[in-house]
Amino acid sequence: MRNPSTRSWPRRIIRFVAGLFVVLLITLSILYFRQHSLVYHPRPYDESYVYALPANGLEINYTVATAKYVAYYVPGIHPTPKRLWIAFCGNGSLALDWTTILRQYPPNGDAFLLIDYPGYGKNGGYATLASTRASADRALKALTERLGMDEDNLTLSAIGHSLGAAVALDFAANHRVQKIVLIAPFTTLREEAATIFGGWMARMLIESYDNRANLAQTRKRNPDAQVAIFHGTNDEVIPVRMGRELAHEFPFVELFTVKGADHVSVLNHAHDDIINWMNN
Repeated sequence: MRNPSTRSWPRRIIRFVAGLFVVLLITLSILYFRQHSLVYHPRPYDESYVYALPANGLEINYTVATAKYVAYYVPGIHPTPKRLWIAFCGNGSLALDWTTILRQYPPNGDAFLLIDYPGYGKNGGYATLASTRASADRALKALTERLGMDEDNLTLSAIGHSLGAAVALDFAANHRVQKIVLIAPFTTLREEAATIFGGWMARMLIESYDNRANLAQTRKRNPDAQVAIFHGTNDEVIPVRMGRELAHEFPFVELFTVKGADHVSVLNHAHDDIINWMNN
């Protein structure tokens, strides 16, 4: 007679494989549908930001679809800005965090439009590539209406850190710009995800910012635009090799590696160099 335990082995193996498959499927499903929270970290303003906006700063209110938004305008020394910088923060920061840098910005006539992502700060909405682009476009339109100017009469430039560098490039690819500052940029969001979660997770991304494609499109739309990358050599979030790859592939990009700086401290370490380049 055959041992009953011998006959049960195939069933046990099948059950184990089936159970493993179900666990893997559930894990992948959670990662797929929760990937938004891996990219975006929205938060409201707290009491520490009460006095962040300079005394001459203005809140720019606008609406996208049915959601209400607020951007922040920091004017220059003239009623009409000599140059308007559109600023985008990292995925864990807020627009008013830029005001720390702006306190030491020279009074040369430049103005700044600080934009929060959908769902961040005082904004409604839900952050995606498309909604972020629509929000930036509408914020600029709301500001030009308030200034009584057309976009064509403004000299635009863009600056962004981390995810904000990708958003700044996406903006530049669709607008006429003079200068672009990219601080700690990735090559593509999919490649950045691969460095953290592995290639299998990266391939599951629903949408991916592509800085290579947007640099090419920006060059085509703005052939005379100046582009600079500032990247810390100790960046463990977005490795400096990504900044180097972009500069190597697009020789018109100026690369400044910041020795000893990590993903966040690059903003302090390179502060003076960034401001000098912006005003060069």
